[in-house]
Parts: sequence; C-alpha cells; structure tokens
Amino acid sequence: MNTHLIQETGQVVRVDGDEVIVAVVRTSACQSCKARQGCGQAVLAEWGSAEHQQSKNHFRIPLDRSLKPGDLVELGMPEDTVSRVAMLVYLLPLVVAFVVLLISSAMGLSELWQLVGLVLGFGVGVAIARRASQQKVSALTPQILRSYSSGQASETIASSRL
Repeated sequence: MNTHLIQETGQVVRVDGDEVIVAVVRTSACQSCKARQGCGQAVLAEWGSAEHQQSKNHFRIPLDRSLKPGDLVELGMPEDTVSRVAMLVYLLPLVVAFVVLLISSAMGLSELWQLVGLVLGFGVGVAIARRASQQKVSALTPQILRSYSSGQASETIASSRL
C-alpha cells in the first residue's frame, strides 16, 4: 500500500524528557495560494492572540533520536489521517448539534429551547473534539522523517509507523 504523506518542516523548540516540542510554521502552502484572501482556513489559522497562535503551531512528538533546540526536522503525517482529524474537528460538533436539535424537536420543545439545545450540542461537540485532540493518540501524531542538525548534513530518521 502506497501512503502519501503531508510533510512540513519544523524547528525543535525544546526537549522534555522522552518528547520533543517542534514548532511548525503552517503558512508555507498559504503564502503561495492565490485564494488566501477569501479562504476561511487562512482566516482561522490567523485568528487569536500571538500566544494562542504559537501554541497551535507546536507539536509534542516522541523522541527517538538525539535532537536539541534549534535543530530542523521534517515531519510527516499520512493524508488519510489528516482527513480523519479534519472530520473530527469540523463535523463532530455539527453532528452533535443536529442530533440534539432533532431530539429536542421530537420531544416537542419550543423553537427557543430547540435553539438552546442546538447551541449546547455544538458546544458539547467542540468539547469532545478538543478532548480527543489533546489525547496522546500516536496515530494522530506527526512523525519525524529527517533531522537537520545545525551545521550537519541531513540525517534520515527511521520511523516505525511510516
């Protein structure tokens, strides 16, 4: 089976025991895109404070080699995994919201309570998606494909899952 990977370059920010924190600048594709001004993804990627933006661009990855802060790494994740994560983040809140709406409608509640249920259902869906994204699920974690240590030639890092 031929798995296509989405790859991105990041920089090691710090090493925490058996994990490495990698900062990724996710704008490489966005910067060259002609539809950037009208793209909802680009707007959402830039939304929030600088501190929030920085935390969104950091990944905690199991450390399997000697890396130090400042080293560049190439990360990879299978395309189908990225699709599953996108479905979890975008569709789960909507599905939960509409299920709550249907239940409240079937119960004969007024439109106001149906609307309240819809909003609460959406919030519950967001909370579930957030909790799932914060879990340490190895299949959803990018893998280090290569490292580029300061002043050294690139070194291929073998990954057991890719």
